[in-house]
Amino acid sequence: MTLQRQFESLTATDVQAYVNAQQEENVQLEFKTANSNDFSNRDDRKNLAKALSGFGNSSGGLLVWGVNAGKNANDIDCAIATIEIPQIQLFLTRLNALTGQAVSPIIDGVSHKTLDTNGGAGFAITLVPESDSGPHMAKCGEDRYYKRSGDSFYRMEHFDLEDMFGRRQKPELEVTTRLQSRAADTKIIVGIKNIGRGTARAPYLAFNVTEPFRPSNWGLDGNRTHGLPKLHDGQVLKHRFGSMGGLVIHPGTAHEVTSLELPGLNPRPEMLPDVDIQLEYEISAEDIRSVTGSINLGRIPHQ
Repeated sequence: MTLQRQFESLTATDVQAYVNAQQEENVQLEFKTANSNDFSNRDDRKNLAKALSGFGNSSGGLLVWGVNAGKNANDIDCAIATIEIPQIQLFLTRLNALTGQAVSPIIDGVSHKTLDTNGGAGFAITLVPESDSGPHMAKCGEDRYYKRSGDSFYRMEHFDLEDMFGRRQKPELEVTTRLQSRAADTKIIVGIKNIGRGTARAPYLAFNVTEPFRPSNWGLDGNRTHGLPKLHDGQVLKHRFGSMGGLVIHPGTAHEVTSLELPGLNPRPEMLPDVDIQLEYEISAEDIRSVTGSINLGRIPHQ
């Protein structure tokens, strides 16, 4: 689902579901509370400026106002509580007024909407599309350039700015699959290939696969090693792998991520599903748009 469609379909019930599911922030999702409903609080203005700059200079994103993010009982940063914003229409008016002042140059396509709850209170959603006219500087007292990586914004370094001013070629990623062996011993090797002209930094892959196939507990090499660090299970796409930095995929190269197999030490042929094997996925990396898709691997014969 595109960011635009997510923005348009998001409801107050969905926002509460983020908290119920303890949704983690990610490369295209940020949660913030509002300290004031008229942006008289300096932190609110800075949060808006950083989000506009960081998302606009990266692959775009959604900022959900009215959700507190913090550590849960398992020490994981996630959505932990909703804090509705009073006079939400006033908040929206100020959001619209500040959009052109909080970042320079202005980002085309920024949108805001409110999700009303009770008594004039509610939540607000800000959509920041990826921009082709950057880099964009965060204003409102920041006067810095930001990018999005993982679940946070970071100040851009000199080489980042050189890349953007020079219109560096971007990577383009696709999911790769290949089969090993047959019948109950079949393994599906899932990877990422960079078919673009720029280097892919901090790649991310999330997917669902037809059961009972699942990522191998033994990884790619039999020593529990995966090609990317395994992340916590997702709400929509269960299996998630991603790098917070360091790992890159160069243009024209592929990187294997994980091995899928049937569960158990001695799987039996009758465990194979009598349907085509489907892989639904989402793939992204730093500074590129998230892409979703599916791959049909066909039916694996029992013999």
